[in-house]
Amino acid sequence: MAVAKIHTWKAFEYHWRLWTFFGLKPPPRNSVWFKPYVAYAIVLNISVTFLFPCTLIINLILAKNMNEVCENLYNTITDVICNVKFLNMFLVRKKLLQINQILKRLDMRAQTREEINELQKGVNSARNCFKIVGRLFCVALITSQLVAYLSPERILMYPAWFPWDWRASKRNFLYAHSYQLYGLILQTAQNLGSDTYPQAYLVVLIGHIKALSLRIKALGSEVTSFSDASDAELKEKIENHLYRELIDCIIDHETINDLFRIVQQGISSTCLAQFFCTGLAQCTIGVYTFYVGLDYSKLPNLVAYFGAVTAEIFILCYYGDLFCQANEQLINSIYSCNWVDREKKFKQAHRFLLQRSQKINTVMAGNLIPVSLSTFVTVMKTAYSAFTVLNKFN
Repeated sequence: MAVAKIHTWKAFEYHWRLWTFFGLKPPPRNSVWFKPYVAYAIVLNISVTFLFPCTLIINLILAKNMNEVCENLYNTITDVICNVKFLNMFLVRKKLLQINQILKRLDMRAQTREEINELQKGVNSARNCFKIVGRLFCVALITSQLVAYLSPERILMYPAWFPWDWRASKRNFLYAHSYQLYGLILQTAQNLGSDTYPQAYLVVLIGHIKALSLRIKALGSEVTSFSDASDAELKEKIENHLYRELIDCIIDHETINDLFRIVQQGISSTCLAQFFCTGLAQCTIGVYTFYVGLDYSKLPNLVAYFGAVTAEIFILCYYGDLFCQANEQLINSIYSCNWVDREKKFKQAHRFLLQRSQKINTVMAGNLIPVSLSTFVTVMKTAYSAFTVLNKFN
């Protein structure tokens, strides 16, 4: 039995560690740890996923003037959408687990050094993307601490409501600050997993499409012409082998299409939420800065926050473009294989594969908006336009 020389499911290793920590991957029901794990997951998600955004939402509702609304809005919107994305992750987790089995089958097909290198590049890119966004989130988290430390008066990192008066004493303030720090760290970790898994699955898809392109392009490239009748038997064996290889490539192509459909279902809602969140966050940060005024104790956090939400959708849209380019490269590889000198059955199968590949798959956010760099530019323009309109009310 053939053994896979690479394991592309390792591209999501960091993500599943996070999701296991947050209660999305319980042990088997017959395990002794199942009930304790479920209890742990419920307590963790009530204390953070439910209660933390409630403190921001209630404070926003109780805002007394436009200044307080602007100050609360961008944090509240981002946190609420973070939890919506986490809820979506909870709903699609079983579909994403199915992908591992499909990837194992495709990994078995990569045998040449060039194919393995393409897949390894995909795994490395997915991990690097996770690390880059993780570092940006860490910078935003650290700078949020500066808001409390650099302020001349006692304030929280982000405006929030608590059932006790946190201004009344230092102890009350420490309780509120400690809970906010606890909630912020865990919400940031949740958001890191939710915001980077679409890019990770896309880049692995791209790797498998490129590996298939190499496989198809190599078909018949080393076969010499046969003129001697004594070579007829050898020619027939080679033609049958090439035909079987082509049929296997057709099966691989259909498997990749199935993989794409599952990935599309798993990331569609998250991509749409990210576009909405980024545009709204950029707009509200701008309004807050110009309407309320620039507080230098909050400036590092605003810059880090703005950079993080912008970078994450740029990376997503960049990989969306690369995915379309990989599909076009696949069509070129099908044209480029040595099909002219092959037998009729090979040409028929080749024509079938060519027809199937003409429909270019495109990643869609919410099944409405293409995930591409042009969409990234549109989001930036829309955010600026909305900011300009809102700023006129100043």
